[in-house]
Amino acid sequence: MPAPGLSALATLSVALLFAAIFLFGGRAAYRPGQRGRRRFLSFAAGISVGYAFVHVLPALHDIRELQTQSPTHFKMLFPEYNIYLWTMAGFLVFYGLETLVAGPRRDAENRAGEDGGGARWQPWVHMGGFALYTWILTHMMVWTGKGILALCLFAVAMGMHIFTITCGLSSHYHEVYDRRGAYLLALASLSGWASALTLNLPRPLLFSLVAFVAGGVVVNAAIAELPKEREGRYWSFLMGATVYTVLLLILSHFEKGG
Repeated sequence: MPAPGLSALATLSVALLFAAIFLFGGRAAYRPGQRGRRRFLSFAAGISVGYAFVHVLPALHDIRELQTQSPTHFKMLFPEYNIYLWTMAGFLVFYGLETLVAGPRRDAENRAGEDGGGARWQPWVHMGGFALYTWILTHMMVWTGKGILALCLFAVAMGMHIFTITCGLSSHYHEVYDRRGAYLLALASLSGWASALTLNLPRPLLFSLVAFVAGGVVVNAAIAELPKEREGRYWSFLMGATVYTVLLLILSHFEKGG
């Protein structure tokens, strides 16, 4: 559990930042023809991918070592692979969620050509999945007890990541998202922060949730960038990933006293 005081205020600030992005970021949702915004979204997706591969995925190795060497009341099948299986589960769940809603969304767009033509359950399944994702994200942020520098890196990378998610949801379900969806996701951000301070979940479960989120970050960043009618901007995506990766490596070097 994180220490009270400054740490709680710092993480609350990040949770509020995420909530603000959900509430107001939809106004910047990409529409066809807005090249500057599409480049920025690709750059943001690249940042979150760089953070996932250079910062989060290496941490999974440390978690794996803790899980295999520390005694636990939780019995695991294939304990040496457990953390990676949860990462794959996060990838598959959020890819499956996107696939589940993509078909009905395309059919609705073909029939109506406007927002609101799809099945009523579709926006809520999609936004509900991301509400759970956001809850886990902010819960893990508090539970891991990040230092100020690590928290700032997390805030930038995940803030960009959440921005791309917000723009995607707002562009697909504009009216539903603005009326209720944005508030659901903002609430999920704050409730994740609050639950981390009040709930005492088992460590093995929390380790698994960290891995699950890592898989979700990778696939959601990829979904945000994969071209839809040639909308992707690869060079902006590459620049975002490269710049943030270099920044992470430099900071890691100085943290180790290099």
